[in-house]
Amino acid sequence: MIRPFLNPRAASNRHWNEYVQTMPRAKLDQWHLHRIQRLIKFAYDHTALYRRLYDQAGIKPEEVKTWDDFFYKVPYTDKPDFVQDQQGTGGQQGRGGFQTRPYFAAQALDQQHMLYYFQTTGTTGQFLRECFSFYDTIKAGDEYCYGFWDVGIRPGDSFYFCFPWGLWVGLWHVYWNCKSLGCTVYSGGGLSTEDRLRAILELRPTVVAGTPTYLLHMLNVAKTLGLDMRQAGAKLITGGGEPGFNVPVTRQALETGWGAEVLDCYGLSEPVVGHQECGIHPGGVHVIESCFHAFSVHPETREPVPDGEIGENIVTSYSHTMQPFIKYRTHDLVRGIKNPDHGCGWTWAFLKGGVLGRTDFMTVIRGVNVYPTAVEELLGQVPGASPYYEIHLSRLEGMDHLLVKVEAREDVDPQAYAGITQEAEALYKKQIGVKLEVEVVPPQTLPRYELKTRRIFDHRAQEARPLG
Repeated sequence: MIRPFLNPRAASNRHWNEYVQTMPRAKLDQWHLHRIQRLIKFAYDHTALYRRLYDQAGIKPEEVKTWDDFFYKVPYTDKPDFVQDQQGTGGQQGRGGFQTRPYFAAQALDQQHMLYYFQTTGTTGQFLRECFSFYDTIKAGDEYCYGFWDVGIRPGDSFYFCFPWGLWVGLWHVYWNCKSLGCTVYSGGGLSTEDRLRAILELRPTVVAGTPTYLLHMLNVAKTLGLDMRQAGAKLITGGGEPGFNVPVTRQALETGWGAEVLDCYGLSEPVVGHQECGIHPGGVHVIESCFHAFSVHPETREPVPDGEIGENIVTSYSHTMQPFIKYRTHDLVRGIKNPDHGCGWTWAFLKGGVLGRTDFMTVIRGVNVYPTAVEELLGQVPGASPYYEIHLSRLEGMDHLLVKVEAREDVDPQAYAGITQEAEALYKKQIGVKLEVEVVPPQTLPRYELKTRRIFDHRAQEARPLG
């Protein structure tokens, strides 16, 4: 048994690591700058990508002495930089004298240090190979423990993973944290949705992990099978891969259907960074500052934005030594608050509402910024509308148009679809300030996804899309 080895004070403490979770902001910033300086030096000395970027920018690692140096002199990095670097040679001579194949972008350690191999989902047609050292998995396996511990997860609890264990690092990240917590792992890999549902009812895990859309899909399948997933007794629903856990309509549907608390985790697979809710559930996620640094910039000017304003999340990871990610553009729009005070005791920065949208998907409709999460959140206020929707962007006669396709609930008469359409369009006009088109479709019309859900379809010509 692991449980008896816990110090009673540690077991009752809400903090996974009280020292770093409650560190004053001034000390946190000083700590970050020191770590970033060392990381920049490491990346410059050990990777061709960063050496080239910094030489082109005319800056040497030892010249990064202040935050202004970091914000205004150190170049940003983006996924295309890494994809291009990955395609550059197809193999590099490692420092150990052997050939590294396949080649990994910004590879800072020899192949002998690699423990895991993954790749991004490649939704843009260009996947990125990802390699992780043993240290990387240990460091990344600490990130989500903070939130899980805060809501009462302890050694001896169990996680059921609704996940195929493929090349997407996603829930592997949560798995590494499960191991760090000393919890039992139940794998749903290779099973059908029905088999997973029956396994969860039989095994009665403490936590069920998956993407929010797939966990909603499981509830729909359970209903058709006559299964009540509240009977599984799960205490917590969690996961990631897409926004949703902090969108009220999705959150409420999950909490009602599973009879469990929801804990949002927002992460990015390339830099291996995680953001997570605290036990107060204040409607957003904390930056896990022990593992990475984050700040927000205007997506076009790339100037840092004031605290509390919406900007693009820029991250620097301390958890991926095989492939350093420094000042990396996530293209996620967030509202960062550097000094939150909502009673949890964490001093770490807070992203109100989680991910609000994407720089490449936030669109301007007749002068009004429209964010996908706002579209989903307002759907929860429309009687008869389900949480399943798609956003379709198009351009007609020089103007952008946004169509929301939403499934009706199964108990809704098709004759009522026109009324749902009118109510949704009126709500969008009132709350967002611009007319959005709405099309109501029958239940089970839109596709279901086990991993990342595709909700946004941009039909505009490439030159008409935002540059993000």
